[in-house]
Amino acid sequence: MRKYVESLSTDVMRTFCDVVETSSFTRAAEMNGISQSAVSQQVAALERDVGTRLLIRGGTGAEATDVGKAFYRGAKDILARLDRMVVEVAGIVKSACPLLRVGTIYSVGFYLLDAYVRKFIKAHPEVKLDVRYTKWDEIISAVLGGEMDLGIVAFPEKQRSIEIIPFADEELMVVCAPGHRLADRASVAPSDLRGERFVAFEANVPTRRFIDRMLRASRVSVDVCMEFDNNDTLKRAVEVGAGLSIVPKGIGQREESLGQLCFIPFRQPSKWIRKISIIRRRGREHSKAEMLFLRTLRSPI
Repeated sequence: MRKYVESLSTDVMRTFCDVVETSSFTRAAEMNGISQSAVSQQVAALERDVGTRLLIRGGTGAEATDVGKAFYRGAKDILARLDRMVVEVAGIVKSACPLLRVGTIYSVGFYLLDAYVRKFIKAHPEVKLDVRYTKWDEIISAVLGGEMDLGIVAFPEKQRSIEIIPFADEELMVVCAPGHRLADRASVAPSDLRGERFVAFEANVPTRRFIDRMLRASRVSVDVCMEFDNNDTLKRAVEVGAGLSIVPKGIGQREESLGQLCFIPFRQPSKWIRKISIIRRRGREHSKAEMLFLRTLRSPI
């Protein structure tokens, strides 16, 4: 067992961690630029060599077993140490190629930031842009710890050590399966959701906290039946009829065009806005690469 673990590649560990964090073999494959079949084969090989199951596959995605959680924690620690070493070595070597490290939450990275990243890479090939897709709290910790130069998150809380730069406003909409009673509505009021089965983000996710405040302000109570930490798994649950949800407008264009999901605006859409901001450690000097990237984010696409 020890010999096998020591021979593990960081790519396999990173892929496994991505499966655990997204609960999705498909998303992990996309994040690592490999096929879903390759991810399944990697996990199967891990389980065969470890001698027990690491993941439980179900209708709502993949969930780590107790052994899988232990493997995940160890792999994350190894990868974090490796990333820090790479950054430190790069700083010592003083490569001629400037490095910009950006962390983004999944929903913004895949559906909003992608066009800006492509524009920046095309305009500034001399900059090595390292974009990491991860959870909001990990981004904040990494920015404060100097492991990321910039972070892009929703509803960042004000902190003395963090500078917040507004980036984008996203309209939140109700999403439901085509057969739902609200599917044909042109718009909805919060009261239309009263008593509905609700597929929510996890309780500590800032977008979830905002949605909860808005529903409470409207004196609307919903039946939270499932909780997830990412948009893709949440959409899959809504698609199979587990309940409805409230999500950013831009995340479901593909499913909507295929008739798999229905997106319905609120009657007062200006109240249902998700604030997306750029965060950086206050007092840290702007690098040239960072200033160029911020300029790109402020430019039209």
